[in-house]
Amino acid sequence: MSTSTVERDFEFSFKSKGSRSKLSVPVPIPLDVSVSDLVGRLIEAHNIPCYVENELQDSLEEFVAKETSRHYDDNADTLVEKLITGDIDIGQTAEKWNKAFIKEHKAYATEKGSNTEVRFGEIYHKLIHSAALETLLNLEHSYAVAVEGTISQRDLAVGKLQKRQGDEMEQAVQALGVNYTDEQVNQLAARHFEDTQMLEVKWASELSSLQESQRREFREWVSTVHEDMVSSPDGQSAVTVQRIRALSDAAPVERMEEDQSQQSRLEESFTIHLGAQMKTMHNLRLMCVDVLDLCRHKTHKVGSTILPSPQRLQTAMSLYSNSICGLVLLVDDRINSYTGIKRDFAGVCQQSTDFHFPDLDTQLRVIQQHVIEANKNRPDKTEDEYLNGNSNGAEGNKTESQKVVTEDTSKNSISQNLQAGDFYLTRHSNLAEVHCVFHLVVDDGIRAGDITSRHPSIIGLRNILKCSSQHDILTITIPLFLVYDMSEEMTINWCLKRAELVFKCVKGFMMEMTTWTGTESRTIQFVVPKGISEDLFVQLSSMLPQIFRLSTPLDLTKHR
Repeated sequence: MSTSTVERDFEFSFKSKGSRSKLSVPVPIPLDVSVSDLVGRLIEAHNIPCYVENELQDSLEEFVAKETSRHYDDNADTLVEKLITGDIDIGQTAEKWNKAFIKEHKAYATEKGSNTEVRFGEIYHKLIHSAALETLLNLEHSYAVAVEGTISQRDLAVGKLQKRQGDEMEQAVQALGVNYTDEQVNQLAARHFEDTQMLEVKWASELSSLQESQRREFREWVSTVHEDMVSSPDGQSAVTVQRIRALSDAAPVERMEEDQSQQSRLEESFTIHLGAQMKTMHNLRLMCVDVLDLCRHKTHKVGSTILPSPQRLQTAMSLYSNSICGLVLLVDDRINSYTGIKRDFAGVCQQSTDFHFPDLDTQLRVIQQHVIEANKNRPDKTEDEYLNGNSNGAEGNKTESQKVVTEDTSKNSISQNLQAGDFYLTRHSNLAEVHCVFHLVVDDGIRAGDITSRHPSIIGLRNILKCSSQHDILTITIPLFLVYDMSEEMTINWCLKRAELVFKCVKGFMMEMTTWTGTESRTIQFVVPKGISEDLFVQLSSMLPQIFRLSTPLDLTKHR
């Protein structure tokens, strides 16, 4: 609709000193000031008697209302005529109105979905810090046991099918040219593939249905117990106590000593100071462990009974807090969970139901929808913008960044994959020691021994630390070598050189954190692959104090 302004002549007659006077002035339509303001201006400019002010205002209000309506009607008629004659594209007009409506709706509408999630988080945080703590953990554990049972049945069924299909294919290959032709073998392979697909879909549907019902029941139980607690004056009504006891009684009783079968791991901790004047204290930890062990719930046995592990307690207590734990997971450029460590990580996530966030597959589908749009915008960045967004705080990034920008711009098609140095984030409440996972994209070049602080993966690590510092992720785990498996080319010198690079870069990034979010204390965990020698671990441990300034305790006995 046109927003142009027109002028219409307004006439007003009144008696003054025995004679009749007439006022004629142009008035802009639509009027951009109030009628009362315009009346005041007219009285002042034309010496109009004050006793006709009310009459003038009534007449002007009627005139403005009538002319404004006529102006909008004329504009509407003109636009309709243009639509009929084809001078205006109906599709573009509808799209314009759709965007305007969505923008207006988002600005003033209430986000019911997000409010519901926020409300549930507040309720859960309150219950997990109340007498219902043990009951909540037992309930989550019982659900996890049911899911693990279903997964075991699925694996058993798939294993039997694969064994039977393997025997059939072996017989067919041995009888090729006698009882089977090439075409029949191909048909058998196709039938085996279809049978496997059907079985996997069946179990995936059953597992999804089980987890969805568990999620619904868990949320209903949490809401019901909270309502009972709120309605009770002392916060512990008889109904609440009965609900908690009902589940607590169903939990196994600890009658025997805990089974201490956990394997020990190489680990070293340090407390460091960063900064010259405004010093900040941080914790560093060097660990030799499989990175997925930080996600798996360890078996916690009392006699022959499996109980919820202590890691579930830690995860639940800090889930809705300002002390979130993150993990950097090195992945390839495809957003899926089909191969490598991504498949293993997806298997860990599937071991129990996530009652607070969407499952991993759902989160990955949402991320995939935004990748193409992100890749469309990537070539639009100038080189300076790229450098400013990804530069290392200690050293420049001109050479590597220029290469990436040049390669991106030369591509004619929009890729659905990410690039080295990109990362995406998934949230979890059903992992052992992790709340969120940063999936950092790396390529085969990460195994080279000559990478520098300008490498895209190092820059991606810097962006991850910046993101974590801005969102209350106070503990983050980083693979020290930026690889998970040791190979022949990774000699001791290679490991020491790579560790020194990552240590120094992380130190620079941590010093940048003080400019991003202040002086909050954080914990950085460096993970090295399992299987490295103890001597190498000792060398890495001794390197860390040479790069970071350790916090030296004051011995008061020496100052007596």
